[in-house]
Amino acid sequence: MARYTTPLIFIAIVLGVAAKEITITVRTEGSHQHAGSGDTISARLHGSYNDVEVTLGSYFPAGSTKVLTFSTDVNLGRVYCMDLSTDGEDWWWPRTITVELGDGEPIYFYNTFNQKLSTNDRDSSPAIWMCRQGTSSCSVRATTSTQQWADTDNLVLMATIYGTKGSTMTGGFDNHDIDDFEKGETNDFVFTGMRNVGDIKCIAFRALTGHDAWLFDTMTVTCGKKSKTFTNDDNVWFSVDETDAGVDYAKIC
Repeated sequence: MARYTTPLIFIAIVLGVAAKEITITVRTEGSHQHAGSGDTISARLHGSYNDVEVTLGSYFPAGSTKVLTFSTDVNLGRVYCMDLSTDGEDWWWPRTITVELGDGEPIYFYNTFNQKLSTNDRDSSPAIWMCRQGTSSCSVRATTSTQQWADTDNLVLMATIYGTKGSTMTGGFDNHDIDDFEKGETNDFVFTGMRNVGDIKCIAFRALTGHDAWLFDTMTVTCGKKSKTFTNDDNVWFSVDETDAGVDYAKIC
């Protein structure tokens, strides 16, 4: 059966449906000087019943968090995906987008493939598609090594968690207003809306951008009631800079 993005006014008149508030929280990547955008960004929410398109705005500085509220009479049903589009060439790098429908549970969308939004096709895309992965929560407790230069202030990391039932991808490892990855310190990162992976087997890290390196000592991954601790026995450094003698990807089991 075909699905349509139905005009909001028509729905309100014919069905008399009460308006529902949609709250969208947008977090823009902050580690890259060109991560922000001044172009107009639009989003389309894809629900099980209908779709709704909204204009998010045209001011998304690097490192910013914006909370936007909209009202709609359309019955979206259960929201599974969203796509983002832009009208300009500014290079916008969204990190995490959270959608709340009325008083329902927040839906988390992570930019798991590190996509940048722009009509200019140099290392970017004119549209970004983001989907929810599941309803589970995963946390990663990482302890940075005490070795010299082990800490980092300028490295964007994401991970894929592998288990007996499949895999799930995290968002960026960064706690807002906290100086993460300091030498010898332990940080907790929580990701909601993840897939149930069963018993945890491995974790793979990707260093995406930055001019620094990071060395962890131990890492504990917990998804639901399942947990596993990984030790960096091979002394693997993560970095995207070849001069740091690190790797931008490693899978640890």
